[in-house]
Amino acid sequence: MNRNPHHPPFNASLASEPAGPRKTFAAWLTVILSLVLFAVALPYAQVALTPFPAFIPIYVTALVIFDLVTAVLLFGHYRALRSLGLLVLGGAYLFTATATAAYALIFPGLFAPYGLLGSGPQTSSALYMLWHAGFPLILIAYAFIKRWEQAGPVHRRGPRALWSIAAMTAAIGLLVALFTVFATAGHGFLPTFLEGNRTTVVGKAFLAGIWLLSLVALGLLLRSRPHSLLDVWLHVVMCVWLLDLALAAVLNTGRYDLGWYMGRIYGLLAGGFLLIVLLSENARHHARLRELTTALESANETLWRLSMQDSLTEVANRRAFDLHLAEHVALAQRHQRPLALVLLDVDHFKTYNDEYGHQLGDACLKAIAQVLQASGKRPSDLAARYGGEEFALVLPETDPEGALHIANAAQAAVAQLRIPHRQCPTGPHVTVSAGIATLHQGDRLTPQSVIEVADKALYQAKNAGRNRIVLLEASALP
Repeated sequence: MNRNPHHPPFNASLASEPAGPRKTFAAWLTVILSLVLFAVALPYAQVALTPFPAFIPIYVTALVIFDLVTAVLLFGHYRALRSLGLLVLGGAYLFTATATAAYALIFPGLFAPYGLLGSGPQTSSALYMLWHAGFPLILIAYAFIKRWEQAGPVHRRGPRALWSIAAMTAAIGLLVALFTVFATAGHGFLPTFLEGNRTTVVGKAFLAGIWLLSLVALGLLLRSRPHSLLDVWLHVVMCVWLLDLALAAVLNTGRYDLGWYMGRIYGLLAGGFLLIVLLSENARHHARLRELTTALESANETLWRLSMQDSLTEVANRRAFDLHLAEHVALAQRHQRPLALVLLDVDHFKTYNDEYGHQLGDACLKAIAQVLQASGKRPSDLAARYGGEEFALVLPETDPEGALHIANAAQAAVAQLRIPHRQCPTGPHVTVSAGIATLHQGDRLTPQSVIEVADKALYQAKNAGRNRIVLLEASALP
């Protein structure tokens, strides 16, 4: 099977597959378009817009769904590859989903004037800082782990994957829960990030630090070569993440201005890019799996045909004959049913070969094989090349009269081929002799014993002058 050079190796995953030129171009084109949109929106970032209360639940719901599905897909890749980097990266997206959900609960005006859980006016800002600082920090950890895994062979054993994922989930849930409790119960200790809807100097300083932290994460990801397809799209995510922070937190004035809204849109894009790539790559690998499955089925069929089919005559070979006869002898004995075996031999075939040559001899065998193949009308009937110029017909659930009828019809069909045979004592055309062994209800014979009876009947037919049929019952074997 030839491998398509455009296909990656089948066992390549998003985390290990090299980023090809086309996919790298598509990723960086996305970054360029995002930068153009950022440049257009930047002069208007501080323009105040009308508060739209429904925007936050829509935004948060979409973002949580995006990040949760992305985390599940990354954890799935981790279960397959046991790469610690994938576990950490899945944890990063699970963290953003969890922190975003907590942020929504305490966002002022969404569920309560100052948010749920007894939060204060600065609680939502504190959760926003945790959310936007935690993600780049985990990506920095991912960059270092990736370098460590690339430095040499990594021991893939250890805790079961599900236990590791459960531990990561519990740790992230605990971290977000503890911080949420601190930011709500201890909101009096929090700095003043916002005054009304406007960001304070302290808030700007925190946000600028988070933006620089995100820039460091992007730099480390860029330095972690070679870049897989996953890495390239993480670069895109971090570039859009930086634009999100710049518009929504650093360069705007506060909540509900154009920069705030645009930044949230960038946040949705950052959350959706990797999800789209993961889903599309999963679909591509599924299509590749189906393609390989089809090719494997075709290869298996070819192998079966080679192992069970005679290469010259294209009827069943001796191996297939032995298996088929053994199976149906056992069935006949178990269910008390009759069975017949017909062995046929081309009369004076050596003389035919000497007279006409081996090529015509092969053509003669092919023609006879096709006639015998047509003699078996039922799916359980089998025509096989027994060896050399000998053929066999296995006829399950066939009594002596039926077997004799089929053998006579096969012999007549061979005669109707009118294959010339000048040196044949039985006539001017090729003929066959046949020996029939019949297995009656209650007979307890092995397949080899049935073959011996049929061979004895064939020997008698040839001794009697050939172009004859002799039938013997299984009891004829002493």
